[in-house]
Amino acid sequence: MRQLELREIQLKNLDLIKEFDALCREHEIDYRISGGTLLGAIRHKGFIPWDDDIDVMMLREEYDKLLNLKEKLDLPANRELISLKDKTFPRNFARYVRTDLVKHENMFEEDDCPWIGVDIFPVDFVPNDKRYEKQVNQVVFLRKLLLTVVTKKGTGKTKGKTIIKDVMRPFAKMMGSFRLAQKMENIERRYNGIEKEYVASIAGVYIKGERWKYEDFLPSTEVEFENYKLKAPANYVTYLTNMFGDYMQLPPEDKRKYSTANVYEIEQGEEND
Repeated sequence: MRQLELREIQLKNLDLIKEFDALCREHEIDYRISGGTLLGAIRHKGFIPWDDDIDVMMLREEYDKLLNLKEKLDLPANRELISLKDKTFPRNFARYVRTDLVKHENMFEEDDCPWIGVDIFPVDFVPNDKRYEKQVNQVVFLRKLLLTVVTKKGTGKTKGKTIIKDVMRPFAKMMGSFRLAQKMENIERRYNGIEKEYVASIAGVYIKGERWKYEDFLPSTEVEFENYKLKAPANYVTYLTNMFGDYMQLPPEDKRKYSTANVYEIEQGEEND
């Protein structure tokens, strides 16, 4: 297998988001790019130079529509839509992946989604009071348990966290990653049909920063991303400010480092070895 350079990974992911955009437009599924992808689009007109991240978000009803269409989708070769719904991905979000590349992350078990892909985060209606904080805290706790299940023994950002994770791992494994992910999703769906003013991507990485008024989320615009047009929130200023503060300001140079997975291309003939 040949290890890919960062720019090569970015271009492979660019193919994926172009395909995903076309798929959503064909089936009238409304999405927005989000997180570091949206930040990259606004600040760099494409990928953040030291990252390969591709994130999108969509209202829960659009998310469910996408997953319900899975069996009818005519996906390109080496592509899969994986999710909790059909027990192909033990997370509270979905992923559009390419299976012709192999991803290795030192902390994670080898069977935990070994592919690169577009992360697809659902957006739910949420309250604007202490109930939201409780909702978030419940999801965060379950996420820690889930990540304990899928990470390797003896791994952690600090020695203390490594010890805690190793102690918790047997109990978390008893619950299972799919069961934990389902509990998270149930909590995220709790206020749909009840609340109407605020929405949030609780399944996202930034959590509390990814809550905003529904009226700010709903209108969409198109932004440039690597010379391609992708859908984004029209009021992306509010969204990005909530998460990153002065989002046009570059981080210190020592923070501009690629620190995710090693990605390898399966070369011709290797799949038969």
